[in-house]
Amino acid sequence: MPRTLDSQITVGKTPRSLAPRRIFNMSRDTKLIVVVRNPVTRAISDYTQTLSKKPDIPTFEGLSFRNRSLGLVDTSWNAIRIGMYAVHLESWLQYFPLSQIHFVSGEKLITDPAGEMGKVQDFLGIRRVITDKHFYFNK
Repeated sequence: MPRTLDSQITVGKTPRSLAPRRIFNMSRDTKLIVVVRNPVTRAISDYTQTLSKKPDIPTFEGLSFRNRSLGLVDTSWNAIRIGMYAVHLESWLQYFPLSQIHFVSGEKLITDPAGEMGKVQDFLGIRRVITDKHFYFNK
């Protein structure tokens, strides 16, 4: 991460497994923002994006189940694995308490972006500068 002044906020994005320890060693006061969505909706979105680039991939059902009749989900498929938030958060929670983690609803970020950004700004302890006037919905 680049060095920042006290008046600045540095933002990074990473799913890397070594990141929690490195970030903790860099700054134990780091605040984390985690954007989550409904895991099923997230997996379907991932699948449709992949399908648009590779139309010959197997069906969503074929990729998402190890055994459909038993309801066994294939957690090795990346589209499913990414949405297993508890697994990803384990390593972060070894270093950072929940009080330093803010969860943003991906769904609310779409339907009420100003509200979600207001909560983020409050969590970060910064003045609310991003408001509803910064968003335009094109129906």
